[in-house]
Amino acid sequence: MFRPSRSGMIDFFSQSMTGEFFFNVSWLKIRALLFPSRQNSFILYKNTVENLQHFPASADSGPLPGKGGTLPVPKHIHRQIVIAFSLILAVCIALTASFYIFSRNGAQVQHEEAAHSLEATAETARNIVNSHIQGNLQTLVTLSAFIGYDSDEGLPPQQLPHDPAFLAQLDVVNSQNEFLRMGVVDTTGQGSFVLLDGSSQLEQDLSQDSAVQRALAGEGNISFTFWDDTLGCYVNRYAVPIYQGGVDGPVIGVLTGTNNTDALRELLSPSLLLNGQVHAHIVNSEGKFVVRNQTYFISEDARSIFDTPAFSDELQQTILSAFAVNESAFFSLTNEGTLYEVALIPMDVNDWYVMCVVPQRILVTNLSQWFNLQRITFFVIFLLVILLTLYIYRMMRQNNRSMNQLTYFDSITGAYNRVRFLQEMPTKLTADPKALIVLDIDNAPTIKDLYGLERFNSLLRHIKEALDQQMGPTELFCMGRNERFLLLLDCAEPEQVRQRMSRFFSQIRQFRVSEHQNYQAVCSAGVRFVTNTTPDLERAITEAAMTAETTSGSRQDELIFFDPAIYEPVILRNQIEESMDAALLTGEFVMKLQPKIDLATGQPGGAEALVRWIRPDGLSFYPDQFIPVFEKNGFCVELDFYMVEQACRTLHRWMDEGRPVIPISVNQCRLMLYEAGYVQRLCGILNRWNIPPRLIVLEVTESLALESIDRVRAVLIGLRSQGFSISMDDFGSGYSSLNTLKDLPIDELKLDRVFLAARDETDEEKRDLVMKNVIHLAQELHITTVVEGVETIAQLDFICSMHCDLAQGYYFDRPISVEEFEAKYLPLPPSDLA
Repeated sequence: MFRPSRSGMIDFFSQSMTGEFFFNVSWLKIRALLFPSRQNSFILYKNTVENLQHFPASADSGPLPGKGGTLPVPKHIHRQIVIAFSLILAVCIALTASFYIFSRNGAQVQHEEAAHSLEATAETARNIVNSHIQGNLQTLVTLSAFIGYDSDEGLPPQQLPHDPAFLAQLDVVNSQNEFLRMGVVDTTGQGSFVLLDGSSQLEQDLSQDSAVQRALAGEGNISFTFWDDTLGCYVNRYAVPIYQGGVDGPVIGVLTGTNNTDALRELLSPSLLLNGQVHAHIVNSEGKFVVRNQTYFISEDARSIFDTPAFSDELQQTILSAFAVNESAFFSLTNEGTLYEVALIPMDVNDWYVMCVVPQRILVTNLSQWFNLQRITFFVIFLLVILLTLYIYRMMRQNNRSMNQLTYFDSITGAYNRVRFLQEMPTKLTADPKALIVLDIDNAPTIKDLYGLERFNSLLRHIKEALDQQMGPTELFCMGRNERFLLLLDCAEPEQVRQRMSRFFSQIRQFRVSEHQNYQAVCSAGVRFVTNTTPDLERAITEAAMTAETTSGSRQDELIFFDPAIYEPVILRNQIEESMDAALLTGEFVMKLQPKIDLATGQPGGAEALVRWIRPDGLSFYPDQFIPVFEKNGFCVELDFYMVEQACRTLHRWMDEGRPVIPISVNQCRLMLYEAGYVQRLCGILNRWNIPPRLIVLEVTESLALESIDRVRAVLIGLRSQGFSISMDDFGSGYSSLNTLKDLPIDELKLDRVFLAARDETDEEKRDLVMKNVIHLAQELHITTVVEGVETIAQLDFICSMHCDLAQGYYFDRPISVEEFEAKYLPLPPSDLA
């Protein structure tokens, strides 16, 4: 895990204090804070701060001047502060004089104030209408409840619209509310109605009425505005379901109430909204009027708000887009030279919106006060800028001594930082070569992850103390970026460097990262020789750092000397790292399969999944090129999960096609076992493809098991509990331990190809004896044995005589594509081929 450089803000303050540069950055910061709308000032300040950590100190600046190594404030800073103050004053005066000229730019402020006021008015109108509609619906709901209970105890539901006694009661009820007409409809859509004048309408067919149908579906609602010939006016019909025996019973009919649309129109009367200046309407999501009042610019015969040229095509599309997601819309439009503010706010009923229109001039009443407040605010800011400038000047003088410590010393270790190292380095160089060394802690991410940042910082301080003890008077070191140390040693020959670094490494290893485990820091270093004629010391440091990056990261005390050819693997590594993420997304990583032959049957008893990287241009990165890079940068975790996914995808297809199904082995890198949620993520992949865990064999190397056997054992037990099979790969390739077979829960042991190599007859006898006993021991432990690297018939005969279970190697087949593997080893059943 990469930890950002600690030089960040420390380098900013420290390098800032080097004379005039600090003042300029501070002035940029003031401009950025006080005038955020001025993007040039803000961007200039931001870029300056970001580049500070790359700003090298002067190579010939030498020791710090002044008593005690502190930096006195240069006298010319006083002059620059006076100039800056004068500039601030001039700018403020110019801005004040220009304020009235550019006051018309307050149009945006006007629009925002108008929109806010109109929004509040529109919400008031919406709440009034919503309350009215909900009140009418609640009246019907209450009545429908009594009707439902009555029908449960007496008259059958289908008889309600035809019962004279019931209609007489309904007529009484109708006379006691504001509905012009009330009625009841049965489930077939047939209904009867009573009017305020005592007349009635019997056997009316409302089966096609949308409000009735929605009520029969259990939804209380109000209809769109329509003309009623009987009542002679525009009306809206309210409809609620009648439940037999209560809301838990079935819907047995619909209770309706019809009201004059003028009732809604009166609620939106201009006299009730903003002193009669706001005209309010109700429209639906298509812009059609449901309730229309008097309007400012919409003609009386318009059926939709879009039937007027004031609504452009672009504005119409914007409104409809807001309607599509049931959102409010606020906008301005101009009609005959007058600017109007318009608000459309969704109601709680149907897809209706309250629309309010008002001239903007009516809403904006306090702009002059706002401008006066802006002037006062401006002059207050002007005063604050002056005070801030004086405060910065005073702070520079008082804090100069403490800033010196931050400027040239690392805050964690107390060693020189990179800035001071670059200052001192030229004074140490001579015509004789000296060794410029970048010392790297290869397992730094692991230490921080497993033991914590504070323990890692203790390691850094230990290294600093070790270097302090062994540095000569003409030598130099510092704490660089990314937890690396930079060293300048009086060593002109590689052998001298090796001897000195050997002592350094020995002292570093004395630090115990953990009190309970013998876990040590793994260090490596890149060396580049320099003299006083080396043209670019920054480049020399970069070359030493790149040399350090070419170390394997797995060997203790690895020391690499700079060679121009060393850039080739670095370039290759950069190409790999730059394209690996895109390659994973675009499927450039291809799964190949190599069969594992069951020696008892001669048939494939499994297959090993091997990854190949084939780029779109047809070229390839070889596994020995990209696998080490991925293991170092951690990308191997995602690649291994990807390979498990590909194996599951293939197994799923085999099962769907009716092919024979054999287990597929997938390699697991060392970082996988430290991945949070590793087992859960594996199980998730198998569940997604519906693959039994027994068909996935997870291969771990013996070296991984030996690294942290307790951790590995716990993870492997968790995997086996989920049904996975565990294979130990490369057994015998390194320092093998038979205790591994005892301590780890494995199902398969893969013997490395080194067991098949023998230099002479004596070696063959020893090999036979070792293999025979290892295979016998594995079989006694119920562990399946696989021999890798079988390439000849003689080797095959030999491992057969050893009673090995499975064999794998080029004698049987190379790693081949999935399609070729299927055709060769897992053909479709004859019925499918037909």
